[in-house]
Amino acid sequence: MVTYTMKYFAILLLATLFASIFHDRGKCDDAPCPLRNTRQIVVVRSKTWDAFEASMSIYEKKNEVWQTIKQGIPVVLGRNGLGWGRGFDIDYNTVDRNAPVKKEGDGRAPSGIFGINLAFGFPEKPHYVKLPYIKLTDHIECVDDVASVYYNRIIDNSKVEVHDWKSSEKMSTIDVYRAGVLVEHNTGSVEKGCGSCIFLHVWDSPDKPTSGCTAMSEDDLAFLIGWLDPAKDPLLLQFTEGIYRRIKNDLSLP
Repeated sequence: MVTYTMKYFAILLLATLFASIFHDRGKCDDAPCPLRNTRQIVVVRSKTWDAFEASMSIYEKKNEVWQTIKQGIPVVLGRNGLGWGRGFDIDYNTVDRNAPVKKEGDGRAPSGIFGINLAFGFPEKPHYVKLPYIKLTDHIECVDDVASVYYNRIIDNSKVEVHDWKSSEKMSTIDVYRAGVLVEHNTGSVEKGCGSCIFLHVWDSPDKPTSGCTAMSEDDLAFLIGWLDPAKDPLLLQFTEGIYRRIKNDLSLP
């Protein structure tokens, strides 16, 4: 009897575990849906997985209705387009399983849903910026060495005792980082080799792609940074147009 009962509860536990893993969380009717509390979204859509040109629209939820703040903002992506990134772990139930997956150095911007909660730039924090802010000095680096314990982290090298990386972005020397926002790709549980140092930043030009970030004009970025409010849990939603259409209704998107 005891053995039977233990086996029964073991089976029940496994069933519950698998149900939680494979549950369709796309409809936002159960936690943890990232859109449940957010009131600001930045939506970037490209025509195909391999296109580097895309369009950005920004929305704010007021009285439970998404209102358009700006739309049709031109942006550029990675030189090879998009690849599935590591953001919020949601099974959209319509995911393109044959699409490319974001890897270190692949020239693709990450696709998915990501937090955007930290701004940075060359000057002192502008008065209009509400996000937490990092002033880029000579000591600030973003580590892209997959062998480092600091992989995919922005660090102050003056406060690190052991410099175990051989490759990094010295952010204050990169002109397009004069203003930017961290995209929280591969940041929660960092997977080595899945991509690092992903930002929204100023573009070189509207016809020049990035190495994996999302870039736009300086004026558009300044507006975006000033608009983002950490109290409204802002998110970046970055997809192909086809994927966005397929998840739009399930996630109650504009």
